[in-house]
Amino acid sequence: MRHLLSVSVAVALVACGGGTLTVSEYAAEAESLVATMRQDFASLDRQWESEEPSLEGAQRYWQGRLTVRRDFLGGVEALNPPEAIEAQHAAAVDVFNRITAADEALAVAVQGYDTISSHWQWVETPEGRAADALLEEVYAFCRASQAEYDATQDRSAFKDMPWIPSEMSEVVSVAFGCPPP
Repeated sequence: MRHLLSVSVAVALVACGGGTLTVSEYAAEAESLVATMRQDFASLDRQWESEEPSLEGAQRYWQGRLTVRRDFLGGVEALNPPEAIEAQHAAAVDVFNRITAADEALAVAVQGYDTISSHWQWVETPEGRAADALLEEVYAFCRASQAEYDATQDRSAFKDMPWIPSEMSEVVSVAFGCPPP
């Protein structure tokens, strides 16, 4: 259960800018965004665990956590994905909207606490269990997305064949860092 707060998820298919991106470019942007989000969550968790549990500290932790979630979600929602991965992108927007809402509900529950006696006391609350269940969906989405990109490795034999359309020969190499099942 503790992984809800100490391991952050995330896979989203994210790209910046205006023109049409290749799937590889889009996936590379996603990989970068996921890495940044994971680092931000790890930093928040380390800071929170290094201090004595307190209401003020918990509120600061949740403000930071929600900022990371919302920034990540905003980046995902603002995208115009390549046609080949529109469905995957829509699934990313959905799952990250839901995990963000779950974290928002958990943050509201923490705001109602009179005291904080341990760093992760909210994990076993109804809101904590709901967020944990959604986090498992995020992990499953991450693993499925990683598998789809990994499957493009099989196309490497066709990469230099001019008669094969580029979208059918594109090899995508990313490492999202999905937790194992």
